[in-house]
Amino acid sequence: MRKKAKKLEFVSRIKADGSGTEPVPKGLLENDLFLNEKLKITCLSISNGTYIAIGFNSFVVKLK
Repeated sequence: MRKKAKKLEFVSRIKADGSGTEPVPKGLLENDLFLNEKLKITCLSISNGTYIAIGFNSFVVKLK
């Protein structure tokens, strides 16, 4: 499934080395180019309603 970034609630960004997560930079969430990007969505936890969104970076997200 693919969703535009503006249709997602961002929980955190997954570090590039896979060692954990970090807060999503505010500037990224205010960038129109990023918000219109379609990200690939994969289920992370059904009980928590979280997904991994993959594009240039990877994020933990919830659907709005």
